[in-house]
Amino acid sequence: MKSVHKIAIVVYGNLEGPGKSAIYRAMMFAQELHRAGDDVVLVFDGAGSVAAAELSLPGNNLHPIYLDVRDRIRGVCRYCAKSYGVLDAVRASGLPLLDDDRGHASLRALLNEGRQIVTV
Repeated sequence: MKSVHKIAIVVYGNLEGPGKSAIYRAMMFAQELHRAGDDVVLVFDGAGSVAAAELSLPGNNLHPIYLDVRDRIRGVCRYCAKSYGVLDAVRASGLPLLDDDRGHASLRALLNEGRQIVTV
């Protein structure tokens, strides 16, 4: 019997410098897990809220891989999106805003689902 992993990839980085390759690899990891039949979600938190807004733009060179993992994106931290000034851009992208822990995305909720959390 094949083992199914339950994974949450939480993206904290931005698309500058080494953060860009880390986010690229996080999305590739999500693709790999999904192809293997694993249950994977992505959450964008902290500076990752800016990355989510930028990835959603068709002119971004990582937009094609973003589109491929888009349906596995659980959402973006509402508090962080507001703090980083990208709340309207995230809303425009159609990504869900997460605010289940005093305005922030709840990581505990991911643990309650039995997910292993990987941070980038």
